[in-house]
Amino acid sequence: MTRVLVEKIFDEPISQEKWDRDIAIGIPCHNAHNVHWIRSMMARDRRRVICEFEAPDVETVQRSFRKAKLPFARIWAIDLIEPSTSVIAQPSEESYL
Repeated sequence: MTRVLVEKIFDEPISQEKWDRDIAIGIPCHNAHNVHWIRSMMARDRRRVICEFEAPDVETVQRSFRKAKLPFARIWAIDLIEPSTSVIAQPSEESYL
C-alpha cells in the first residue's frame, strides 16, 4: 500500500455541513476502491485541507475522487518520516553535555 496526500483548496471557507456531506459521499466510494482515509488537516481559515490516505497507488485515489465527484488540487505519494525513525531525532551523547 502507498501513503497518499490529497490537497484541497477552496475559494471560500468550507462549511462544516459541506465537509460532512463530502465525507459521507467519499467514504463509500473510497472503500470500494480500497482507499483508506487516515486523517485530514484543515487550515484554520477552512480554505485548505490536506488529507492522508492509504491506497494501492496515486491513480486509484484519483479515480476514487473523480468517481465521487470530489474536487482536489493535487494528489501525490509520500514517504512517512517520523521523529522516532529520523536520524536527526536521535540525539548524540554530546548534545546532553
